[in-house]
Amino acid sequence: MHYGNPRNLIAPGTAANMGDGWETARRMDRPSILEQGKDGFLNLPGCEWSVIQLGHPGTVQKIEIDTNHFKGNFPESCKVEGFLMRKKSQNDINTKDWSSCSWKTILPRTKLSPDKLHQFTELEGCGAISDVRLIIYPDGGVSRLRCWGVPGPMSEYSKL
Repeated sequence: MHYGNPRNLIAPGTAANMGDGWETARRMDRPSILEQGKDGFLNLPGCEWSVIQLGHPGTVQKIEIDTNHFKGNFPESCKVEGFLMRKKSQNDINTKDWSSCSWKTILPRTKLSPDKLHQFTELEGCGAISDVRLIIYPDGGVSRLRCWGVPGPMSEYSKL
């Protein structure tokens, strides 16, 4: 976080200004000359990410990523992944190390535009999830993240 807390991503309504969203600091390892790869994305080291627990575990059918107010400092692209936290057991993962989770891609790396509400309905089927990870490349700001879907039965999942 730099100018806004990642919790701002799930705040109600539309962001009032850039400070009402989540903005990361400019990455220090960003090259002075940016080059585009054959896949159409910038060749950049690193990324920034935020993990959000869904209000209810289930299957995501629509994702909204809003870059409202971010005109010169929006991320070049993003990716959204999901993870299902099962009932608590002896084999629980350590959520302090999110990299140990079995993340599944919901939205593959996708270009973003400035000051725009991006809506995605063609998502990769990854099944039921309890948490999402928004990954932005290389850095920048996002006003809101919304995940719409169908809830699954709570009995199968842990309450964190």
